[in-house]
Amino acid sequence: MAKGAIFSRMLAIGVGLIGGSICLAAKKKGLAGHVLGYSRKLETAHEALKLGIVDECIAGPGDSNVRNVDVVVLSIPVRQYKQVLTQFLPSLPPNCLIFDAGSTKSDVALMLEELEPQFPGLKSRFVLSHPIAGGESHGPAAAVANLFEGRNCVLCPLPQTNPVGLKKVESFWSSIGAKLSTMNAMDHDEMFGAVSHLPHLLAFSYVASVLGHPKGADFMKEGGAGYRDFTRIAASSPEMWADIFQNNSAALLKMLSGFEANIASLRAAIESGDRSTLERILGQASEYRSRWKQN
Repeated sequence: MAKGAIFSRMLAIGVGLIGGSICLAAKKKGLAGHVLGYSRKLETAHEALKLGIVDECIAGPGDSNVRNVDVVVLSIPVRQYKQVLTQFLPSLPPNCLIFDAGSTKSDVALMLEELEPQFPGLKSRFVLSHPIAGGESHGPAAAVANLFEGRNCVLCPLPQTNPVGLKKVESFWSSIGAKLSTMNAMDHDEMFGAVSHLPHLLAFSYVASVLGHPKGADFMKEGGAGYRDFTRIAASSPEMWADIFQNNSAALLKMLSGFEANIASLRAAIESGDRSTLERILGQASEYRSRWKQN
């Protein structure tokens, strides 16, 4: 293993924006001696190989190269984890470390609990992680080596998590520029239901609402900076975000109820001409957002 490398042979399952960026960062920083890539769409894996994101691509769990990897990173929709792990774990070394980049964590913890009897020790070698990075573009061509520099990354270790494996994953994320924090899975899902999942839901909903207007497409042609900023994330992967909305439905629906109540208050104030209430709600939001921007 090269000097400075944390892992000898890394297998990236999922080589799009997030997985591809992890691979590029690992190669740039010399953190993995050899990087393999897998995608359920073979052409995607081949694209990653052509772009230099991975050193080698594999066709599936039956590939002999799977048997000598020492770490796997999952960068696929969380709802695919169970099926993919069930396919790959019989071929992976029993001490192979696994970490993920998924946006929800309670469902992953539950999935690991379900798989533990079939694959003893899985919970000890799986490190739940969530890099707070991404964008509206997706696929290998969107991957960049510096995606995680200066970005937050949340780790949600389980009680059974092996501390040696956890330390390696912490070192990996830190080495590619991420700022680490730790919390339990439920707190993570509640937090990101508020600051990530609800905003994405609103952006998708807003674009769909305007498109539903007979002149909606024409309206959006004239959209300015506000339209662009608010709707940017509505160009994100529908498959991934449909999974996230379903996986974190409890926290998301709770936040959505609060949003609907606030919208109802704003609507009532507009309908009744209640300028005082309108300015109070807008002022509170504006003041906090201004402070947040400065921080």
